[in-house]
Amino acid sequence: MKIELGLRAGIALPLLATLIIGMAALVVFNYITQVNLLKEEENRNIEVSINTAQILLEASTIHYQQMAHLVAQMSDVQEAVNKKDRNRLIDKFLPAFNSLKENFALAQFHFHILPAVSLVRLHDLSHFGDDISKERKTVVQVQTTHKGVRGIEIGIGGVGLRGVEPIFYRGELVGSVDVGGGLKLIIDQIKKAINTDLGVVIYKDLLSGWPGLKDIKHTFGQWVSLYFTQQNPKMFISEASLKNAAQSKQRYYTEVVPQAGKEYIVAYSPLKDFSGRTIGFIYIVKERILNPVKVFTILGINVLVYIIMLIIIALLIGYGMNKYVINPIVELTKITDEISMGKTSQKVEIKDARGEIATLARAVERMRITMKKLLE
Repeated sequence: MKIELGLRAGIALPLLATLIIGMAALVVFNYITQVNLLKEEENRNIEVSINTAQILLEASTIHYQQMAHLVAQMSDVQEAVNKKDRNRLIDKFLPAFNSLKENFALAQFHFHILPAVSLVRLHDLSHFGDDISKERKTVVQVQTTHKGVRGIEIGIGGVGLRGVEPIFYRGELVGSVDVGGGLKLIIDQIKKAINTDLGVVIYKDLLSGWPGLKDIKHTFGQWVSLYFTQQNPKMFISEASLKNAAQSKQRYYTEVVPQAGKEYIVAYSPLKDFSGRTIGFIYIVKERILNPVKVFTILGINVLVYIIMLIIIALLIGYGMNKYVINPIVELTKITDEISMGKTSQKVEIKDARGEIATLARAVERMRITMKKLLE
């Protein structure tokens, strides 16, 4: 069945349909664009956080190595290590170590003689003379290569950050010194820098010689959680996630974890020791920028804005079409119909006619005049 549309409906409906389709396309395009921008911002935030964490870890070990290097260059230290003079080293450095320990959480200040034997532990004065070659690979490497080293090391004290430097006396290697701190301190500093929670997991096998392993509360298969800036890491990480991170070939691995009505991105970055061996992961927990509520909010705002725009545009176009096109045509149609019935006395005047409609009105007026003359 053929539907007959009036002039107004015939013009308005296709125009309105075109506007609706166009606006719908703009809603979809704008929504996709905004979501993609938020995704990019989310990824940038994660990458910046991971880079900041790794940089601060590296900066901390550089700081410890600088301290060790400064001590190793002191001539009286070189002489004292050569003579194995423990009392001289203790008198010289114990007050400074105690101050650094109290104010800056320095955890370790250790002198060693060849071959990898403890001379003075300023952090544990009663313990010395033992062979540390098995648990202190940094010391063995320094005394073997005669070059300083820095980084994370796992020993009988757990996981620590170390800077180790060789000590020479009259050109001959006589020992080494290392300065270091705990991992928890730098993790807390990283949290302040990136303003988000993070933690560290280590392969359990690497901590087998550490007495504190038995006190660890949270384990994930072959990994143990050493530190997390919140109370329970199991809210955000799992053994399956750690396995996926270990198998990933990317620089870091991310997963989305729902928790308490929110979504979090957990990013795992490999944690390497001084030799470059992966010993676990440092993971960052960040609330998602692009959560479901925000997605629907964006969509709702887009739809609302474009509906308002559609209404305004439709009203403006409708007003213009009605005033300058539809009303003049309707009026001209009425006059033409009257002329066809012999009513030729009324002059054809279309107030708002423009363009072709005005030309048509003038043509009808000429036709009226002609018909009037013929009828007379």
